[in-house]
Amino acid sequence: MQLSNLIGKQILSPAGEAYGYVLAARPTKDLSKLSSLIAVDGEEEEFCIPARAILSVDDAVIAGRTRIETPTGIPSPIGREVFSYTGEYLGAVCDLLLGDGSEAILVVTRDGVRTTAAAACAIFGEHIVLYLDREARDAAAKSGGKKRPSLPRAAVQRELAQRSELPPAKRENTPPKQSIPIESGPPMSEEGVAAKPPQSEQETRNEAPMSEEKPKDPNAVRLLNNTNLLGRTVKRSVFDNFGRPVALAGERITPAHLARARLAGRLLALTVNTLTLF
Repeated sequence: MQLSNLIGKQILSPAGEAYGYVLAARPTKDLSKLSSLIAVDGEEEEFCIPARAILSVDDAVIAGRTRIETPTGIPSPIGREVFSYTGEYLGAVCDLLLGDGSEAILVVTRDGVRTTAAAACAIFGEHIVLYLDREARDAAAKSGGKKRPSLPRAAVQRELAQRSELPPAKRENTPPKQSIPIESGPPMSEEGVAAKPPQSEQETRNEAPMSEEKPKDPNAVRLLNNTNLLGRTVKRSVFDNFGRPVALAGERITPAHLARARLAGRLLALTVNTLTLF
């Protein structure tokens, strides 16, 4: 079963009653089968369906009425970056072929080229690290204890290079420092303390109050973890009820796109329009 094929499918009862749509799919820890589905109904309310309640999967998901409070299984690896054990960047996961009695397979894409790798040779964390075989993976996991694999050095260098290539408009707008020649030092007060020069009206006008960073919405963070939409390409443009664009075709989804879709109630449409096609 392709994990990405479940995203966006309609969920129906055996009698044909519409429950909603699949928002995210979570596999079991060993990636052998599906563990649970995270779905959303017509009112954008989320609910979780255990795998035991799924009766069949075809053009739609047929499921019973059993629900669980929190999803089981592990988050989908789709969208995570993949590195070799030597630190080489291999691409990002675009799909996962569940075991279903055989070996689970990761589908990795880089520059439009897709390759496959055995999931049994990978360590899953914030990033996915691939080893030559399962024995090498187990040895690396044992030597590293229970800590998740950290970002390889090559990834750090690549990220720094990408930041240095940002256009000037996206860099911090900090005026260049100017050297001012010192002639005789600052004026002194009667007590012998250097007096602070008065601030001009123009300098006072140019000062902007520092904005406090708003705390992250825990629901938004949970939503990002559930959907795994970051980095996906939008297949068709999505607009809000006023005709304003939420995400345009060809764009890669960023947290800003997800925030706009959530506020406009277009998260489901955004999810459906970013499906991986095979």
